[in-house]
Amino acid sequence: MPQSYTLNEKINASPRDVHEWLRDWDHVRAWMGPSLISIEMLSDHAPDEPMCAGMRFRETRKMGKMNAKATVEILRHEIDDQGVFRHDAVFDDGCNRMMCEYVYKPSGTGTDASFVIYNAPNKWWTRMLAGAFGSMMIKMCAKHMSEHLSDLKVLIENPESKPTPDA
Repeated sequence: MPQSYTLNEKINASPRDVHEWLRDWDHVRAWMGPSLISIEMLSDHAPDEPMCAGMRFRETRKMGKMNAKATVEILRHEIDDQGVFRHDAVFDDGCNRMMCEYVYKPSGTGTDASFVIYNAPNKWWTRMLAGAFGSMMIKMCAKHMSEHLSDLKVLIENPESKPTPDA
């Protein structure tokens, strides 16, 4: 039973350019695509403030025939001394807690992008249910996020394009 899902992509932009692009909420909303219904800021950040560590918001997404809500906390959104951009976030829907880790490393004139999402239960009852529900969540994420980094690549490299619609 899968407990994580990984994607990799080569983006023809520097990690710094990817970082700057992903700080803009209009860009992030375009990347999230038509499955995104709403974002409600929960932290003391303004809704149009650039994305940063410490932000908390509730997102509602169309997942198949249902609307799924999750609280998202940005744990890291920074570039280190080697020019590597890292973005970590926790998604919690009340039953499932998923950790997302993005790493954007310099590679030639572009960026090697990687994305990992995994089950990260933090309560006794979520740990108890993780075996069954964790793999189900990973399968659902794999279905709905299979083009996740490809969509980012297209949007950054060709700003006029549209992301892949969800199935």
